[in-house]
Amino acid sequence: AFISYSHAVDGRLAPALKSALQRFARPWYAIRAMRVFHDTTNLSVNPDLWGTIDAVLKEVEFLLLLASPEAAASKWVRKELATFAATGRARNIVLVHTAGELHWDDEAGNFDWSKTTALPRLEFPLFTKQPLYIDMRWARQPTQLDLGNPKFRDEIASISSALLGVELEDL
Repeated sequence: AFISYSHAVDGRLAPALKSALQRFARPWYAIRAMRVFHDTTNLSVNPDLWGTIDAVLKEVEFLLLLASPEAAASKWVRKELATFAATGRARNIVLVHTAGELHWDDEAGNFDWSKTTALPRLEFPLFTKQPLYIDMRWARQPTQLDLGNPKFRDEIASISSALLGVELEDL
């Protein structure tokens, strides 16, 4: 999975999600439960930042979008979303709502852009059906971002279920 987010709003949440996803439901013999790409912990200095990100986006199976108004305004998040969607895997975008508003319009079959502030509006719809997403607007303090916190653990279980293709109750 690739985490796309705003550093300003979700700079604490993104690495906590990566760590928790890698540890949650990890087989005893494995280093991690899954590979999760997070820019500040996976990128090393190189002369082609976008080329590296582009290559990763084309390899990963899922994009984890931490949706917020700041992410919606980010040229990087917009570019990451557009690149990932262009691979034909928009159905593999996992939404984690961290700030702002998300409002679905059943009649339009898209988000209501007069009310939605947490997603960038692209030239094409990312979703053709209403997505089920995780609401983590409550998760702001370091003590909340720990697998010892039952609410955080439940959210990680739900995301892990989607990423691993395992029923939530089986995790």
